[in-house]
Amino acid sequence: MAIDDSATPADTPRSGLTAEPDDLQHTIPLRMPSRIGWAEAHSHRDRPHLQRDPLRVYATRAVIFDFLAILVAAITGFILRWAIPYSVELNDPTYVSFVIVVVAAWMLVMVLRGAYDTRILGVGSEEFKRVVGATAMVFAAIALVAFALKLELSRGFVLITFVVGIILLLVVRWSLRAWLRHERRYGHFLHRTVVVGKGDAMSEIVDMLDRDPVAGFTVVDVIDEISVDSDEAALDAWLDEVMTRIALEDADTVAVAGSPAMGPKVIQRLAWRLEGPRVDLLVAPTVGDVAGPRVTMRMAADLPLLHLDEPYLTGPKRAIKRTLDVVFGSLGFLVFLPFMLVAAIGVKLTSRGPMLYFQERVGRGGQIIRIAKFRTMYVGSDQIRDEVIGTPDEDITERYKADPRITPFGRFLRRWSIDEMPQVAAVIAGTMSLVGPRPVLVDEMPLLGDADHRRHLTKPGLTGLWQVSGRKTTDWEERMRLDLEYIENWSPALDLVIVAKTVKAVLAGDGAY
Repeated sequence: MAIDDSATPADTPRSGLTAEPDDLQHTIPLRMPSRIGWAEAHSHRDRPHLQRDPLRVYATRAVIFDFLAILVAAITGFILRWAIPYSVELNDPTYVSFVIVVVAAWMLVMVLRGAYDTRILGVGSEEFKRVVGATAMVFAAIALVAFALKLELSRGFVLITFVVGIILLLVVRWSLRAWLRHERRYGHFLHRTVVVGKGDAMSEIVDMLDRDPVAGFTVVDVIDEISVDSDEAALDAWLDEVMTRIALEDADTVAVAGSPAMGPKVIQRLAWRLEGPRVDLLVAPTVGDVAGPRVTMRMAADLPLLHLDEPYLTGPKRAIKRTLDVVFGSLGFLVFLPFMLVAAIGVKLTSRGPMLYFQERVGRGGQIIRIAKFRTMYVGSDQIRDEVIGTPDEDITERYKADPRITPFGRFLRRWSIDEMPQVAAVIAGTMSLVGPRPVLVDEMPLLGDADHRRHLTKPGLTGLWQVSGRKTTDWEERMRLDLEYIENWSPALDLVIVAKTVKAVLAGDGAY
């Protein structure tokens, strides 16, 4: 259920109800969190080294050989359990279908469990843990489904396939490790690394990373650290230099071995600069408090470094979020349909003008999108917007409460968030997401600070974190903070919590006017 209510200008209807193709393709320039970082990141997207992950070849081979290992295990189980004792042939649809389901489910769980995540490939024990964990999960699920549905599944097939499969998968990964170590001794598949630090700490990590090529790193540049106490101009200049030298060296990894004097603020700003190009960030635990949901421990040349993930939704995460959007969006459309029919008739009967209007907002990556809403204001309200609402400030909430441009029926629609329900179609289509930062207006872009533009890393949402934290009573700075918090901490569970809280907030009707 939508609970929009960013500082909006008049919702005057535009001519026509269909967005023009040119509008959908238009992208406004964003003032991202750097003068060079965002633009430079994208200007180098075509450079092969910045986009090349040294372990992508490893991951591709792992997918191929894992599939073959799983297929061999399933065929072995089929032959030893059914083909030899009962003369079951491969064209028997019952048994063959079960084998196909097992193979497909096994590979899917391997992907979802991160068995091909390049951060954990080729080093440490996490890679083997994920393979074993995914395998155990598949067969535990098979056992639970068989028990719950009282299916007559062969325990012999399951046992044989499980044992053969886990042995073959571990052999595959061990063999790939051996191949990778051999290649790295000859300088292949190494992470070109820029080290940031000072004094002995920097020298030590450079020595550790360069000492053994099997660890997978080669230091191509070193940069002196900067203190967290430096002013903004000095920090921006330092970040510009880091980005320039990364580009010049075609580096794909930055290792920070600095002192605690750098502080989490500098690490955070550096992490923002590195979003865009394919550059990993590794941080020594002594630098400061950088703990969070996007931080994982990674052993690099026997050094325990913290790996900071980018907040982009990619791979399985994007698939999960898109699935939630389609499923809940479709259900929402069916639930909203009676309310939308009543709203459409009510808008038409209570005031002059069309039922719907479209409003230009800023979507993912700065793309201009047009969102549909039921008209809740009198025609021509945009002409007096500056007089009534003005620029968003600390008093804007009071001005919204007594906004004379809103029709009586429109106020009812806004109180229960019915005016936003047409946007569920954009969620199903993929322009918007069910949960995410609400899309801001084009003329609100100058109000966004450098960090606030990070809210455009993901699709805008029908509802979001600040919508369930006070709706319009939430001030502008708090809205931006909550949007960034959502970007940094996204998870399927968080989306479900926000949806549940949205329903509660809408039914309560508080904070909307």
